[in-house]
Amino acid sequence: MSLIINVLSFMVVTPPAVIVSREKGQNSLNLSSNYLIWNNQEKILIQHLQKESNGISKMTSIIVDIDDTLIETGRRLQAVWHELLGRTIPLEAVKTSNLEQIFMKFASAEQKPQAREFQKRFWNILLCLEEVGVESLKLHEPLPFAAKVLQEWSRRFRIVYLTGRTENMRSLTLDELKKFSFPAENTKLFMFSPKDFARAKGENPSGPTLVDARSNLLSHICENYSVMRAIDDYPGYFPLYKQFEIPDRIGLLRPKKYTPQHYLDRGATRVIEGWKDLQNT
Repeated sequence: MSLIINVLSFMVVTPPAVIVSREKGQNSLNLSSNYLIWNNQEKILIQHLQKESNGISKMTSIIVDIDDTLIETGRRLQAVWHELLGRTIPLEAVKTSNLEQIFMKFASAEQKPQAREFQKRFWNILLCLEEVGVESLKLHEPLPFAAKVLQEWSRRFRIVYLTGRTENMRSLTLDELKKFSFPAENTKLFMFSPKDFARAKGENPSGPTLVDARSNLLSHICENYSVMRAIDDYPGYFPLYKQFEIPDRIGLLRPKKYTPQHYLDRGATRVIEGWKDLQNT
């Protein structure tokens, strides 16, 4: 971790493409336009990381989440709920509510006593353990500018995909990344195990959480790669990115569900509205 600790001393200004950031010692949100200074500072940061990583045989890397960070999943989730409940759930509800909220609001009186069974099948479909889940992948769409930015980053850094998808979806995921023109060469893909979802599916209520599973993967990644940046749409994972001392922690705002404060309070160093904000960085 000494490499990452040393790098922190270089991060003395607010990053570019930031819509909100927190200044040291303040609780209010502040706009920033100090792009030129940060661009110069970022070059120093990158050069330092590359110099250090060459010395310890680690390639400077960027961790990127996949679902709702690179790929919009709303229409697929809508299809999963239609398969489960036999009715169309408004896309707005899919994007703003969690599993339990949707089920309790839209399930019929006959379906609600079977909540445990529906919970398990939801994850089985989503994780492509049923064929209908595989079919619904065609409803995924890439987020604008995401592929362009990652292709540019991949010329300078190793892209490390870190996803909550499970290992049985590896070939499906790689095919999808290629289909949407995301970098595939010289990248790494880290995925959950199906057993990591035992608690989410109600099979082991006292078992490890999905945050625990992601922490284990992050630990392995940070031991083997010099990670300078992580980008994710879920605020709940940012305490992990902070814990592992990743210098640049970018929250991709999901405005229908979270506010910028949700990300900053949990350890994000900046919050962006979309991938377009990260062009030329």
